[in-house]
Amino acid sequence: YLLLRLRRQGFHRFILATHYLSEKFKDFLTIYDEFTQATIVISEKEPLGTGGALRHAAAWVRSPCFVALNGASFIPQPLLPVLSSHVRLRKSFTMIAARSENVVGGAENKGVLEIGDGGQIIGLSPRAKSQRWVNAGVYIVDRDMVLSWPEGRYELETNLMALLGQRKGQVFFSENRLLDIGTPECYAEANQLPGLFASEDIA
Repeated sequence: YLLLRLRRQGFHRFILATHYLSEKFKDFLTIYDEFTQATIVISEKEPLGTGGALRHAAAWVRSPCFVALNGASFIPQPLLPVLSSHVRLRKSFTMIAARSENVVGGAENKGVLEIGDGGQIIGLSPRAKSQRWVNAGVYIVDRDMVLSWPEGRYELETNLMALLGQRKGQVFFSENRLLDIGTPECYAEANQLPGLFASEDIA
C-alpha cells in the first residue's frame, strides 16, 4: 500500500532497508512485479537501528535529497508540499510532525518534539508527559548530509541533534492522523478506520 501511494504521488524509485524477514520483501517483488525494476531491497547483516539503516541505505540514493519513511507508521500527508518546503527553506533535514491528539492509539511511544521559532527542531525526546507535536516518522533528508554520518548501529531519534550538528532541522506540521501499522493487530485496526486508507489514494 505505501509503495502504491508513493508512486501515485510521482515517486518512481524505492529502496527498502530490511533485516528481519528480508526474504519476504524479495518475495513481495516477485508477486507485485510492477515494482521489481524500481525497487532495491537492502539486507542488513545485523540490525542497524533507524539511524544506521538510513546511513547504510543512502549509498544507493541517486538524488540530492530523498524521502525516508518508517515503514511501521502511516500518515496520509501528501509529500510534494513537504518537499517544496524543504527546498524553499534550504534545509538539510525536514521532519513531518503530527498533533499528539491525532495519533491513533495514543502518542505515548512517539518522539516528542521541542520546536523553536519558525518551526526549527531544537530537541527530540523519546517520551514526555506533556506533548503537543510528535514525530510522524517521515523525513526529507539531504543525501550528502546522511553520507557524512557514521556507519554502524544507532537510532536516528535519540541521536538526531548530534547528527544534525550545525545544520538546522525543520518541522512540517501536518493535521493528518498518524497510525502505528508495525504489527498485524495495528494494521488490522487501520483497515477498519473509515477513510484512512482511501481507495482514491491507490487507484
